[in-house]
Amino acid sequence: MKEKLESNLKLIMLMNIFCEPFFWGAILITTLQKLAHMSLPEIYTQEAVCIVVCFLVDIPTGALSDIVGRKKVLVAGSLFYLASFMFFAFMSAPWHTWVANILWAISAALESGTDKAMLQETCIALEKEDSFYRKFSGKIQGRRLLIMAVCAPVTSWLASYDLRLPLLLSIPTLIIPIVCGLKLTEPPRVVRELTAKEQIKQMGDGFWATWNNKNILWLTGYACVISVTSKIWFFMYNPYFEYVGVKVSDFGYVFFALNLLAWLSSRYGRALEKKIGDSGTVWMLVPMIGVPLLLMAFYPYPTMAYMVLFQSIVRGMYGPFFDNLTGKFLKDETRATVMSVQSSTIGVAASLGLWVFGFLVNSLGILSSLKVLGLSALLGYFILMCFWSKLFKKSQ
Repeated sequence: MKEKLESNLKLIMLMNIFCEPFFWGAILITTLQKLAHMSLPEIYTQEAVCIVVCFLVDIPTGALSDIVGRKKVLVAGSLFYLASFMFFAFMSAPWHTWVANILWAISAALESGTDKAMLQETCIALEKEDSFYRKFSGKIQGRRLLIMAVCAPVTSWLASYDLRLPLLLSIPTLIIPIVCGLKLTEPPRVVRELTAKEQIKQMGDGFWATWNNKNILWLTGYACVISVTSKIWFFMYNPYFEYVGVKVSDFGYVFFALNLLAWLSSRYGRALEKKIGDSGTVWMLVPMIGVPLLLMAFYPYPTMAYMVLFQSIVRGMYGPFFDNLTGKFLKDETRATVMSVQSSTIGVAASLGLWVFGFLVNSLGILSSLKVLGLSALLGYFILMCFWSKLFKKSQ
């Protein structure tokens, strides 16, 4: 069993590294606008609706993972993701992206919390030290970001000939998570056959475990600020680059720089966290997103496109740090369910944020909307930090 669980670590790493298309990020919004013929407000609205779909199925799938096992849910999620991207790869009308996004929402809901629970429970079963999960998560993210950095210039080069080429090239790698998922071994844990009533209770327990834990509530709020701001800004990358005069053929070089920096921060972020502690890390992350957004809005020059590098530092450090900190306050029996509750809360906030931001872009334009986004992120951050010291004294 131990040998199989050790192989889990390699399989989980491969699943997470190849969980996203490598040849798309640098031109994502451009492809939606030019291949699917969608406007920026339409893209924001569609994303908001699809996140609501994700929310509706997120909690049940989290409970499903706690009941039937992580492996089955992860394989199903990978299959839905492949189906979703096939629609994206051949999109030629808005309805294609609607179908693709709904399939993506189901995939995201299935994998939300389950992948993290699988890794955490594998580490627990192998009796790994507490810091192992953080190091391993950082290694996974770092390798994925490095590959994405290398692929970014290739993406722009291919897109300069045909926007669809990078999408088609991304399809084969998405089969890897499916194969790896089938080879996973379930870590030992208590599994019971539950009735429908008990399944509903399982979901309720996840809600109450989240609501009654002030630390989890605070972490969920902090995650909302970073995740919502980052998600809204992600859909503004391409339009802002074009607005300030960056050519499509150069998008890849900007994305190469930001993914490379994200890789470096993921790889060496743990060393920085050790020096400044949990407190120093949470004080640092949000301003590195909010302040650059304001600078980019007030000074719209081509060189300002590289302000996204600060957000990339957060991108590299945030995931492993946040998951590790959150895991300290979770119990095995409701771990995936609580993570799904947390993910759903973030999803609802993101849906509302995207919907509102779509209206802002349509009425105020890109720059004014970015000012509102940056100020909102910093305001939420300062409110949360008023409670940090009281709730997390042992983490400082």
